[in-house]
Amino acid sequence: MIPGRLTVAGITHRLGDSPRVRIGRTPDNDVVVNHPLVSRHHLSIEWRGTGWWAVDAGSTNGFFHGPQRVSELPLTGGAGFRLGDATTGPLVEVALDAPPAAGPAGQPYGAVARPGSPVPPPPQPPRRPPPAPPGPAGSGPRPVAAGSARIPMRVPAPGSYEPGAVAPMPAELADAPHLQALKQNVSAIYQLPGRAERPGRETISLAGSQSIGRTPDNDIVVSDVLASRHHARVLSRPDGLYIEDLGSVNGTYVNGQRVQRVRLTDGNVVTIGNSDFVVSGGSLMRGQSQDVVAGGLQVNGVSLVVDGGKKLLQDVEFSARPGSLTAVIGPSGAGKSTVSRIVAGLNSPTSGRVTFENRSVHEEYDSLRTRIGMVPQKDVLHHKLTLRQALRYAAELRLPPDLSKADRDNVINGVLAELQLTEHVDTRVEKLSGGQQKRASVAMELLTGPSLLILDEPTSGLDPALDRQVMSTLRRLADAGRVVLVVTHSLTYLSMCDQVLLLAPGGKTAYCGPPTQVGAAMGTSDWAEIFAFVADAPDTAHMRYLQGRRAPTPPPPPRPPGPPIPVPQTSFTRQSSTIGRRQIRLIFADVGYLAFLVLLPVVLGLLTLVIPGSDGFNAKMAADPNLIPPRPAAKDPVEAVQILVVLVVGAAFMGAALTMRDLVGERDIFERERAVGLRPGAYLWAKVVVFFCTAMLQSAVMVAITFAGRGLPHLGGPLVPPPVALFVAIAALACVSTLVGLAISAAVRSQEQAMPPLVIIIMVQLVFCGGLFALDKPGLQQLSWIFPSYWGYVASAGAVDLPTINPDATQKVSLWQTSPAHAGLAFGVLLVIAVILYVFTYSRLRLKKR
Repeated sequence: MIPGRLTVAGITHRLGDSPRVRIGRTPDNDVVVNHPLVSRHHLSIEWRGTGWWAVDAGSTNGFFHGPQRVSELPLTGGAGFRLGDATTGPLVEVALDAPPAAGPAGQPYGAVARPGSPVPPPPQPPRRPPPAPPGPAGSGPRPVAAGSARIPMRVPAPGSYEPGAVAPMPAELADAPHLQALKQNVSAIYQLPGRAERPGRETISLAGSQSIGRTPDNDIVVSDVLASRHHARVLSRPDGLYIEDLGSVNGTYVNGQRVQRVRLTDGNVVTIGNSDFVVSGGSLMRGQSQDVVAGGLQVNGVSLVVDGGKKLLQDVEFSARPGSLTAVIGPSGAGKSTVSRIVAGLNSPTSGRVTFENRSVHEEYDSLRTRIGMVPQKDVLHHKLTLRQALRYAAELRLPPDLSKADRDNVINGVLAELQLTEHVDTRVEKLSGGQQKRASVAMELLTGPSLLILDEPTSGLDPALDRQVMSTLRRLADAGRVVLVVTHSLTYLSMCDQVLLLAPGGKTAYCGPPTQVGAAMGTSDWAEIFAFVADAPDTAHMRYLQGRRAPTPPPPPRPPGPPIPVPQTSFTRQSSTIGRRQIRLIFADVGYLAFLVLLPVVLGLLTLVIPGSDGFNAKMAADPNLIPPRPAAKDPVEAVQILVVLVVGAAFMGAALTMRDLVGERDIFERERAVGLRPGAYLWAKVVVFFCTAMLQSAVMVAITFAGRGLPHLGGPLVPPPVALFVAIAALACVSTLVGLAISAAVRSQEQAMPPLVIIIMVQLVFCGGLFALDKPGLQQLSWIFPSYWGYVASAGAVDLPTINPDATQKVSLWQTSPAHAGLAFGVLLVIAVILYVFTYSRLRLKKR
């Protein structure tokens, strides 16, 4: 063979070590070209006795010599051609008279060349490989078989892809913290055979006591952002090996079960964060075995039947290997999103099994949840925050608490670099384009370094340019070694996918295989015709699929269930602090909402000045000198009653309006955060504290304006001065009313549904507060006891001694007396109502479980 150089998009590789060099998009090629116009296996450079030839491998877009598309091209004397497009495709040049290129140490990421292999591959006859037949359900990129010749895996450049060029890996991604655990899995699949030390399978000898953790002072260092500083320790004793957790946040797992201290035996899989160690002969092997990791995602016979016997999914089965991108498509109502939620572990199937890296997603969800990233259709970001702020709060909730702020920022910077969002880090999420917002949602999931990424309709509502941008991003994420599953209605860029799962109505599989082979399986490559056929005859489409399907791969045997394990979580205090600080920032970030909160108490306070009268809360001595003792009375006995009505109803409205849209507006964000460890109690408590403080500040403004215009009360206040007593009563009512708003927000399904209940509740509380008319009809007063405004009015009336100011008012009731007992009763009932509302809201947050 004549040696030479093969240059792809400016990157040079050696030619002549093997009679055949394969070029394509997936990592199992000899030269990897990460470009949307390049097929998985695009072409090969073959030696045919007397010279080199470029031979198309059945690619979708072919290759071009000048303006002409060709299937074969002789390369005698050197030649140049482009992949996929005559003008914009990646340029390939061959020079036969140049010396061999440098070894792999100098090669950048993105286009991968074969180094001098210690075990050369067997010669292959010069021939054009025929297109692969339709694969079985779940066919995807094949891992390297043991003993076969393969180049080392080189992760394509996730963060630096630009159309028209092979993406070299930027320096900032070489040691990105969130990619370290993923590299371990990748190196287990793509590795050089015949080497004593293979990447990702380091053997760690054990003796005495050895610590495991993230920092360099440990005996066994785990470069994983989810590992604690000092995570666990391994004890080697005469009776065997033991592992003991050292109070780590994310827990230590053995065979998927969280443990505190347990004896290890050969074959046990120890999980620290997202990193695995296999016990073998008294040692630890870093990383899972090749066949386990290469198994990737396995969905076996998954069905889902809901109440009433309706079948949403029927015997769905497919697999997806690391480095593959799988699209789930189908008509509306085919169960695409249902499949994604089951694969993510958020919902459980009626029958069937989902495994990832040989572990059951549903049985071992606690140990796998950080390896699974789920991006729902609705963005899980607060649009009023900048991208940096949103990711920082997410990192605080998802990463170990002993990770410093600088370390968390390093993780964030690595994620942003991979997703090409670094330049937008200080941009508000709402100012990002649709495609950038989707990438920002993906960034939230990449913080924990997941190796399985699931996206539900990421291109929904995007124009074709943004659609391509998102799909190109997913292609890069898959090429980095992840399993990527995307639910989509868009069919334009399915050629970027390795596999397509087509579902028919009723959750029946109509096709599963490479997108290039759908024509052979369905009789046409026109997706419009395919969708029409599948929608009209789902049973026929499903039967055709079953007839052409190979025997399904049996799922791995289930492991015996262990004792229940609590979901690993950071502390209640830390989570509450994070949510509380984020809530405060959200209030100040939303200028319109902040203006509403500031102006509302001002307007309500000014309304008290409109009420006729000049006495306010003060009474003057009666003119009749015969009264012994002299009786104080107001000139207008109704004035104080009306002022209290405005204050009480204003506080009830102010508190409820503060919170009525909060929980429902964040529901998608909360559900995703809870799936990765957020406690509902910490979430609710943080919001209650922030909203209570806000309600008290608003109450202070409203009451201060009233005092400024109407004067300070001088009567009442059994335990504290009357002005303080009135403020406490109004603030207490406003705080309880925030819980009314939270309860409404937790009960409704959308923000639009929150307004009607708010209006009804405020009107009812106005009527039953007791200040408009006497509630003396049988049952009417008893009914009023369930409303916070009634007890807020009782506490306020006692605070200003309303019976003394207005001794003859018909609205007077016995509970309005100024005494510690009456004040205690009013505040006690308000406390009971608050507890009931809090428990109701908490139960609603706890309802939706996976």
